[in-house]
Amino acid sequence: MQSQQPTPQETMLQMFTAYWLPQALHTVAKLRIPDRLMEGPRTAAELARDTEMHEDSLLRVLRALSSVGVFSETEEGRFGSTPLSQTLRSDQPDSLWGYLTLVNSDWFWRTWEQLPHAVKSGQPGFERAHGQSFFEFLSSRPEAGETFNKAMTSFSAISGSQVVAERYDFSKVRTVVDVAGGEGSLLVQLLNAHPHLRGVLFELPPVVEVAKATIEKGGVASRCEPVGGSFFESVPAGHDVYMMKMIIHDWADDQAVRILKTCRQAMREDSKLLLIEQLIPEQKLSGFQMFIDLTMMAMFGSKERTAKEFQALFAQAGLELTRTLELVHGYAIIEAKPVG
Repeated sequence: MQSQQPTPQETMLQMFTAYWLPQALHTVAKLRIPDRLMEGPRTAAELARDTEMHEDSLLRVLRALSSVGVFSETEEGRFGSTPLSQTLRSDQPDSLWGYLTLVNSDWFWRTWEQLPHAVKSGQPGFERAHGQSFFEFLSSRPEAGETFNKAMTSFSAISGSQVVAERYDFSKVRTVVDVAGGEGSLLVQLLNAHPHLRGVLFELPPVVEVAKATIEKGGVASRCEPVGGSFFESVPAGHDVYMMKMIIHDWADDQAVRILKTCRQAMREDSKLLLIEQLIPEQKLSGFQMFIDLTMMAMFGSKERTAKEFQALFAQAGLELTRTLELVHGYAIIEAKPVG
């Protein structure tokens, strides 16, 4: 007997109640339930005791998530790991735990409440929700800044950052500046993959202090210099490659050009600029790409861009798009060189 296709009403009901699932995911991630199952299946009673939660309430959350494959459930009432729950292990290098923590934070949700305002005005919903820009907010709320930095590290699993070292030829490169490199995970990966490279991690001073631990733990402290500053003012000059991962998409065109101009001023004539960004097609975006684009609109008043749009930004900054290299999930390395 063939299963019936869902009716339009059933499909729409699933769409506008979809936020129920991420809230359940956030609950178990916050309790580190996927971590607690690493040694084998456990009962709800055991997990409730370890997390100091109400047993029956936790049981119902675990069962709900088991129904969509996040956990497995045995006839004996034990819950175990699945490939989905493994992605939320906080101790794994490709974990999505940090990104989930960001998108389910209360301040992130309040921004999405202002999407109608962003659509009407063309201005960021974040500023309407919080009375200041996103980055001003992070500066005034250290815990939010920490959440954001961990999310960007976590997002590497989606953006393909882990394959940059393989996809781009660094054999003739001597020095790399990771501009706004966050906690330094991408630069550490590059330096470990290419022992001849030396790196500079350029970030805001408070983030640099956090990144020092990542650099030390990654075993590249002797080849990586952390430098504090603002990419609106200057970046370290005279290096071979300048790299920015998921930075330009945070800014509207005028500010994006300003950042690119700062990089151009620091580059030698034979330097290269590498942007790791979502490169959207002119038509037929995937669902994920389209909703990331809405996130940029709501949070920053910015957007994801096509190759032509990056080319236009580069031209205003004295740069020329030379090639693009595909990574995964629509992300790409976008290479540019100085002109003029």
